Amino acid sequence: MAKHNKKRNVGLLHEQLVRHASEMTVDGNSQKATKTIDILMHHFHKDSEMLKEFRLFSSLIHTRVSNNDIARRIIEESRKACENHDPVMLMKEKSSLIKDVNHIIDREDFYNQRVQDYKLFATVQVLLNEWRGKSFLAPDERVKYELVLESHLTSEPPPKDLVKTENANPLVLNIMIDKFNKKYENSLSRDQKSLLEAKLTGDDKKVIELSSKIKEESIKTIKNYFGRCDNQVLLSKKNLLENKIANYTPDNTHISLSKALTLSNLLEELEE
Repeated sequence: MAKHNKKRNVGLLHEQLVRHASEMTVDGNSQKATKTIDILMHHFHKDSEMLKEFRLFSSLIHTRVSNNDIARRIIEESRKACENHDPVMLMKEKSSLIKDVNHIIDREDFYNQRVQDYKLFATVQVLLNEWRGKSFLAPDERVKYELVLESHLTSEPPPKDLVKTENANPLVLNIMIDKFNKKYENSLSRDQKSLLEAKLTGDDKKVIELSSKIKEESIKTIKNYFGRCDNQVLLSKKNLLENKIANYTPDNTHISLSKALTLSNLLEELEE
């Protein structure tokens, strides 16, 4: 059997880092999220061997083609591309990344975070190692691994709950799909889900449009609410609330997003 070290799987490392940063962001721990993003930026920079390997890895994971001939051609070209990797430098870079994960993130289950396509990730990393000359596979095993990859390349792409945009990272999308489906399905309103989807898929135009819509609906709802409200304590806050909403100018920043999410929550409560 092939030797696979999940701590040195470039795809797993990248996804686990993005997943951790996303979880910290959603949980409101901006400091830990920022540290994780800094690790990503530091180790996956444009001149790094890891970014070179990750791009090849990612293309094999996310590419789909119409027939086996094209798939075999992709595998052959990927094998040639591995010749341009520096295995010694790659090993050093991964060791440095693992050290930062262990010391800076310091999360016991970091390497055990569940990845849906773990077997495929392992297959691709084993083949990348093999194509660089590691030679852990017997000839028949290598053929079997390449046939698994060929089958993946010609398979139907999985359906997505979120619409992918040109700026979206497929790994980030997978994280947010899991988040929405498993954790937030029953706790977020429809407007809040739409806002988060737009923000996390990089659709800034839609974020601003949705935030502006929430602002307009909030102004109308508050006017109607206070029109029939006889609570003097609440009425005393009317002008302050209306001024804050009127002065809110939606944009693509996290602060604006937070205000829109809060307004959406207030809107839902007032409507109820």
